[in-house]
Amino acid sequence: MDAKLCEAWRPGGVLVGASRLVLRPLTEAEGRTLGMRLCEKRLPVKVYERYRVIALVRAGRTASAASRLVGCGDGKAEHWVHRFNASGFLTFEKQPNHPGRPIIIDGAQVRALIRVALSRPEDLGLPFTQWSVSKLRAYCLKERLIPPITGEWVRRLLRREGVSYQHTKTWKQSPDPEFEEKKRRPRPL
Repeated sequence: MDAKLCEAWRPGGVLVGASRLVLRPLTEAEGRTLGMRLCEKRLPVKVYERYRVIALVRAGRTASAASRLVGCGDGKAEHWVHRFNASGFLTFEKQPNHPGRPIIIDGAQVRALIRVALSRPEDLGLPFTQWSVSKLRAYCLKERLIPPITGEWVRRLLRREGVSYQHTKTWKQSPDPEFEEKKRRPRPL
């Protein structure tokens, strides 16, 4: 690290900034934190760049000049100066973005979908003996077991859990009123 950069982060540095972007003064604790983090060898590169931008702006560079020296875009350098001004170094090492799309369907809802898919439609008071993906989706939506998702998403959830429409059991009903009783009788060998 060059001597000018090491001098910039010492407590008592000068408040400097571009005409439209001004870095707020650092407290003594923030100055110490900046110095320690810039000299730390195991800091991730992206996090180091954030601290280096603040050190360069504090040393008298504009945000765009600091971004060129660090190797990031002007917008990123300005973002980190604004973020420092708002919250100090508290959020510098946290991920700036959420790590993905928010959950739409949780595990309990998937289990409820699978439970219904493996049940007999007639046992649920429905007038058919076989599930289709669209019928399963409609029933689960009506019962508020799942959020409004597409039939394709339902099919993928079923497939992921090892249930596919082709392998779903179908139930044939006999017109014989004594069928259930006869079914339970032991068969002669």
